[in-house]
Amino acid sequence: MPAPSLTHLMDEDTVDKIASQVRLSGSYLLFMAASGVLASVALLSDSVPILIGSMIVAPLMPPLALAPFALVARRRGEAGRGLRVALVGLALAFAAAWATTAVMSALGVVASDAVLLSQPLLQERVHPGWWSMAAAVAAGLAGTVAQASEKTDTLIGTVAALALVPAVGASAIAVYVGAAEPALGGLLLLGMNVGLIIGMGIVALLVSAGRPGLRPLALVPVVVVVVVGLLLARAQSTGTVSETPPNTGVTSNAGAAPR
Repeated sequence: MPAPSLTHLMDEDTVDKIASQVRLSGSYLLFMAASGVLASVALLSDSVPILIGSMIVAPLMPPLALAPFALVARRRGEAGRGLRVALVGLALAFAAAWATTAVMSALGVVASDAVLLSQPLLQERVHPGWWSMAAAVAAGLAGTVAQASEKTDTLIGTVAALALVPAVGASAIAVYVGAAEPALGGLLLLGMNVGLIIGMGIVALLVSAGRPGLRPLALVPVVVVVVVGLLLARAQSTGTVSETPPNTGVTSNAGAAPR
């Protein structure tokens, strides 16, 4: 007899539908490369509209959402495929952001004496904090529900909240200038977002399914949250990531506001 279907948020057809969207196609790779270029340009020019564009362009939600859906449906192979597709896309975005930074520096678009890591938008992406963790938890829950409901508008907002590609872009710029600590900060933010969207997706689906046989999966989001919290606390205690960006509130046109 076939296994009983999951209720409310998903069934086997939902998993099949999401899985059909996840593949390393030419268009997926093109969009991910373009998002890396946009992220680099946005962070170096401190442009919020371009940064938002880099988030919207990146088609990362389906592969990341496939992981919790497939795990709850006990299709581990599909879960692994979704994560691999997401990581390949992120690696391509990293390479594109690094190459864009290198080309702009070589052409003099970015002044040779410019401190590339000084832009406020970039600083925010290399100094993740507890607010970043809270946002990723909410985005993971919202993204799972949106994917199940096929609400594209909600998905766009979720991707923007996760800020996956901007974190990758910030890390790429930091690697280009040889700054190890900011690069680790950006990668930490990226890892937090990836882990929490999968973990919180599992939470949403388990609550919806209500199947006792799936309860062991509840350990996955618990472990994710604990590990992310410990990593963040460790990074802040050792100074690898400071508790707040050092130039928070500073822009190119104004000094720091009084506190």
